[in-house]
Amino acid sequence: MWLISTYVINMLGYMIVAMPVYVIARIIIIKIRKLPVSKLHELLLALFILYLVGLASQTIIPRWNLGVDGSTGRFFFDVSIFDRQSSVNLFPFRTIMNYFQANEYVSGWSSVSLVNLLGNLFVFSPIGIFVPLLWRRMDSFKAIGFVGFAVTCFIEGTQYFIGRSTDIDDIILNTIGVMIGYGLYLSWKVFRPHTKTVDRK
Repeated sequence: MWLISTYVINMLGYMIVAMPVYVIARIIIIKIRKLPVSKLHELLLALFILYLVGLASQTIIPRWNLGVDGSTGRFFFDVSIFDRQSSVNLFPFRTIMNYFQANEYVSGWSSVSLVNLLGNLFVFSPIGIFVPLLWRRMDSFKAIGFVGFAVTCFIEGTQYFIGRSTDIDDIILNTIGVMIGYGLYLSWKVFRPHTKTVDRK
């Protein structure tokens, strides 16, 4: 599980950096458009936007590294876009089946398999929670399913054009993950029937 915690920590780094930028931009937008302010809505919206930043950092934002070279004392900034180990899989369930099979790449139920399977499922689940909370008209299986499918297709399509791995099984798992999040949201509604969703439109 340490690999999952590594991804989460990396996401938090981007989210922390993006937080003041988002707050300033949001304040400017509210002032210019003279929008009504709901504290709960603004909190949920901020968390959702920061989550999306963290998600993008692990999926479509190029990997980078900066620092000072210990031997020369020079500052360096390297950006890595293309992955030499990238691949494309257009056959549904091929990669998912590999997660459960022992072979030269996956040793049984290994940590790598666990990260790829559970990570693809649960990293996207917050979308299924935040979207219906923020926009009531999106509170349906059809709407959330479309959002989940569209977001994951966008990510996988972007990864293809920037030279990173593209896998139809990621689309399947990520979309299921969004629907799991929506299921959690619906469960919350059952136990909190008198709580209204946050919606300004």
